[in-house]
Amino acid sequence: MSKRYNEKRARQEAAAIDRELNSGYGAVDTDALAAADVRDAALGKGEEELFEKKLTKEEKKAKAKAAREAKRKAKGGTKKGKDNKKEEEKKDDIEPLDMKGHDAAKKEAALEQLSKDNIIVTYESKKGALHANTRDINVSGVTVTFHGKPLVEDTDIVINYGNRYGFIGPNGSGKSTVMKAIAARAIPIPEALDIYFLDSEYPARDDITALGAVMESNDEVALLEKQAERLNAKMAEVDEDGQMEIQTQLEAVYARLDHLDASSAEARATQILHGLGFTKTMQGMKTREFSGGWRMRVALARALFLQPEFLCLDEPTNHLDMDAVLWLEEYLCNWDKILFFVCHSQDFMNNVCTHIVRLDMTYKKLRYYSGNYDTYVQTRRDQDTVQVRQYEAEQRDINEIKDFIARFGHGTVKMVRQAQAREKLLQKKLEAGLTQLPEQDPEWDWTFPDAGELPVPVCAIESLSFGYPGGPELYSNVDFGIDLQTRVALVGPNGAGKTTLVKLIEGDLYPTKGAVKRNMHLRTSKFSQHFEDRLDLDMTPLDFFKLKVMPEESLERIRPLLGRYGCTGGQQTQVMSQLSAGQKARIVFAMIAHEKPHLLLLDEPTNPLDMESIDALAKCLRQFKGGVLMISHDMRLISQCAEKIMICDNKCITEYKGDILDFKMATRKANQKKLAQHMNG
Repeated sequence: MSKRYNEKRARQEAAAIDRELNSGYGAVDTDALAAADVRDAALGKGEEELFEKKLTKEEKKAKAKAAREAKRKAKGGTKKGKDNKKEEEKKDDIEPLDMKGHDAAKKEAALEQLSKDNIIVTYESKKGALHANTRDINVSGVTVTFHGKPLVEDTDIVINYGNRYGFIGPNGSGKSTVMKAIAARAIPIPEALDIYFLDSEYPARDDITALGAVMESNDEVALLEKQAERLNAKMAEVDEDGQMEIQTQLEAVYARLDHLDASSAEARATQILHGLGFTKTMQGMKTREFSGGWRMRVALARALFLQPEFLCLDEPTNHLDMDAVLWLEEYLCNWDKILFFVCHSQDFMNNVCTHIVRLDMTYKKLRYYSGNYDTYVQTRRDQDTVQVRQYEAEQRDINEIKDFIARFGHGTVKMVRQAQAREKLLQKKLEAGLTQLPEQDPEWDWTFPDAGELPVPVCAIESLSFGYPGGPELYSNVDFGIDLQTRVALVGPNGAGKTTLVKLIEGDLYPTKGAVKRNMHLRTSKFSQHFEDRLDLDMTPLDFFKLKVMPEESLERIRPLLGRYGCTGGQQTQVMSQLSAGQKARIVFAMIAHEKPHLLLLDEPTNPLDMESIDALAKCLRQFKGGVLMISHDMRLISQCAEKIMICDNKCITEYKGDILDFKMATRKANQKKLAQHMNG
């Protein structure tokens, strides 16, 4: 056995020596190497030599940093010292897009102003930071208090990009305060979302025109162009992840530049100003030459020109005439970002809004509805009906359970056990929470007393001409009459003389030619756009009426009068400077009711009022036995109360043949024609 093994071993060694001699000493055995490679590949070896090893994110950053360091050394060495090191690290970081309104100083100033106004905002914090590119707002558990009084409690704020929200609620419920808190970024809002909150007029300045004030905001273009250059230069110095982040920022920068479009900036600015009622001459006037209402239009034009991602407007139609309201309505219908505004014009919200947000004053919550105002009314009516039925059913069940417990809780053992089971069921229902009654909108019973009859003519305007000293003539040879059956809505562009006509009728101004003949027994009451001037804002409503309006009447007579017009409870003993504009307006209407006028002169009465107050005013005017002359751009009020529409323009007053909807359509067509002519020079 061992002999055969030794022979076999000798033959193998001889064969090996022959192969080596035949191939040459030290030659490579390719067959053996190939076999070894196949074997190793089958076992998963050698891949690290065929393919580059996949690096982790940290390894990629380290490798990129090492490459940058090598590049800097090749250019002349690295900078030394603690300050230089910090500067390099700062340069290495990718700076976020510095859009207008995003800087920390502005945010800090806004939050400081909230603190000064005694506005406190709390919310439920969430784990993790907001994504840098998100454009929706979703915050839970929000509470806003004003002077310690909660306006909303533990509610949700949900605002999605691309929607247009109409924000509604009763006067004094805190709509403007809640909007101010949102605009100040008192809740988590994505940094990529730039906010523009229009809450004040443009300042009166001698060094800038209306057009210049709007174009002034175009300085952002230069900032964006520099930002794009810097980002493009940094693109070659960062790793793959950094390049993706820079690319996202570049897309935001270029999108913003496309919106601003410096080449067409002046054309857009003049178009917006023209739509808001500025003629070419007015666009070249200094802002100090304008009244507060016109400077508010300048501020609105700036906001529209900037095209912010999130535009907040508080009563944007208040300082506009009918033409400008219709233009703004059409302009905002095409707003494709976030629009959040307070408005009490039903027609305006029907044409602009995609969603309605209602501040529920009873339960301190924000309620959200899809659709325009009419859709909201129908949806809310249906929801309230279902909620009332559910509430009534629950109350019936609870009363039946309580009645059963009261009857059989002390009877036989069997009945006592059933009563105890019912009591446990009742406890579970109460712990689970019961359906609440929906918030009921107040229905105010406004009435203006009948002042009695007067012989005609009550008020006659004969061959009237008027112009302010040094200014153009507003009226020329106007004839116009008013009696106790008059229901007239006066419309026309701003500056045509509508408010001036009211002052001429009231006797505050005198015509340069002609006459205003008033019945000697005529009593008039006026509600002006500056209605607050009639009040002493340092007094409470109750003290003001007792000392200055109705000194001979007792408090028991004054309280019901104020309460009828919506000044109830604690409002009667609250200093009027702390009340909202709508609450102050109700006090003025209570004064008008006490004056018992024959003729009402109303100049934009709906500006400060909420929906319920506007409805109450419309009902009151329909029942009023005297004459009414109103200046208004509120379609709903005019359609409900006016029997005639008089156009004040071109130095005269003419009657419009048609209703307010016909007038709206005709005005819209005329505006489009004027705008086309303006754009064509």
